[in-house]
Amino acid sequence: MFCGSKNGNSSIYIEVAEELGEQLAKNKIKLVYGGGSLGLMGKLSKSVHKNNGDVLGIIPKHLLEVEGINNNYGEIIITDDMHTRKKTMYDKSDAFLCLPGGIGTLEEVSETITWFQLNISKKPIFFLNINNYWDKFRLLLEHFVSHDFANRDLLNYFIFFESLEALLPALLSSFEIDSNE
Repeated sequence: MFCGSKNGNSSIYIEVAEELGEQLAKNKIKLVYGGGSLGLMGKLSKSVHKNNGDVLGIIPKHLLEVEGINNNYGEIIITDDMHTRKKTMYDKSDAFLCLPGGIGTLEEVSETITWFQLNISKKPIFFLNINNYWDKFRLLLEHFVSHDFANRDLLNYFIFFESLEALLPALLSSFEIDSNE
């Protein structure tokens, strides 16, 4: 899960993060996330834990004081640096879901898309486009393609969902596929 260490400027972001946490727990999908206690990360991890779900937070040492640590909400892995954090998150995840966030969230999901493009990872990538948050990012990716800085198949590496209700069946089916491999 990639998401912000801030709550954003609309209560809808928090509401969806908390509902997503409930749905992850209900469907026995383990949350692997950045380990922080602030913002959507904190709301999501608390919701998963509150609903008896599994939580794995992965946080680099230097962010412990900045983002806090959700050590009361599941397992925590503390890494030496951001690169190790991301690699550990990728290794521990079966799929990637991106909620609204800032530049760190953008960097994480961009690297995941790049890894998909380079055949380093072929795990599913989903965007939950709450409140049309990712519309401009989607347009930027289409811009890359239209100017021949990316192949058209780039747009097939991920799926945007406009609601949690639309996302859940696709998310659940990605785990059913993985469990049969």
